[in-house]
This record gives sequence, structure tokens and C-alpha cells, in this order.
Amino acid sequence: MSTLRAKKRNSEIKAKKLRREGFATGVLFGKEMKESIPLQFEETEALRFVKANKEGAQVTLDMGEDQVDAIVKNIDYDPMKRQILALDLQALVNGEKISTTVQIKLLNEGSIQGFVGQELTEIHYKADPANLLDTIEIDLSKLDRDIKNMYVKDLELTGKKDVELTTPEDALIFYITDHLKAMDEEEEKDPEETTA
Repeated sequence: MSTLRAKKRNSEIKAKKLRREGFATGVLFGKEMKESIPLQFEETEALRFVKANKEGAQVTLDMGEDQVDAIVKNIDYDPMKRQILALDLQALVNGEKISTTVQIKLLNEGSIQGFVGQELTEIHYKADPANLLDTIEIDLSKLDRDIKNMYVKDLELTGKKDVELTTPEDALIFYITDHLKAMDEEEEKDPEETTA
């Protein structure tokens, strides 16, 4: 689990001013909190964190004397300015199920003789903090050669009773086609280019 340093932010100071001064802003909220806590982060540290972690990632917030386990709920990023506009975090409470997402990474695509098309890059689910998932990695080099597609229901986590999937089980994660079929499909999409 990553650690991110944060300070409680003075809500009278505008977020825009803090961003100009080299800070990213955010908020920490949770079911057992009386009110949400506005936060500020060193921008360079927050950018490194966002680069390595996506929505759904677990994080320990280091707020000086307090350490809070949380999950990233929302990242509002401006790619033009390369600036974090908001980083929203939900405090974790043992035994409380939360809705979140987990990223899907396909490994060793080069080992497949064919074209791999990834349809899903994340799965939505509910779980308590003890059962939150890290990235789901699917090693394509270890798949049986007869497998041409994979659905959410094919993942090993579908049998876990502590994890409740909210993404439909019949959702396609990826498919594999032969190189020749993939090239034929490309030609069918652009008939003008082949006749010209």
C-alpha cells in the first residue's frame, strides 16, 4: 500500500491559489466522519502518486500525527496543465463494504500469435477493506491456446464470497483473433483505400 503525505487545508484559502503555489488539493470523507476534511498535498508528490496509482487504489494518508487508511475515489486531472485539480479519498472502516474499481492489466501480449483486443480495463466491485483487490494481472502466456476470449465470470475472483462484483459477469475482458482475420477486418473497414 502506498503512502501519501497530506495536510489539513484551510478552507478559506482558494484551491486555485494553492495550485499556483505548488499544491494539489483534495478531500477525505468517510461514513464515520462527522464532516469531510479538505486536504492539500505537495504537487510533485501527488503527481508521482497519481502516476503509480489509479482510482480504487489503497493508500495510507500520512497527516503528521494521524495515519488514515483510505481508498482513491476520484482523480480530477488536467492533462493540458499537467495538474491535479482534485484528489478525493474515502476513509476505510473495518467491516464496511465500499464500492470501488480494480484495474485489469494484460501481461505478455507478445506471446500470443494473433491480435489481442482489450474491452475492459477495470472491474467495479464491493468489498470490505480487508478484501480490497490490487491490480488484476492476466498472464496471456499461461493461457490455454484454445482460449480466444475471457469474460468477467472466468476470473478466479468470481468465487470469492467477500468480493461482490457489480460489473456484469458476461462482460468481455479481452478477445484474441488471428493476424489474418484482424487484417481482413481492417480492409473491410476501409474499402476506399483498397480500391484506390
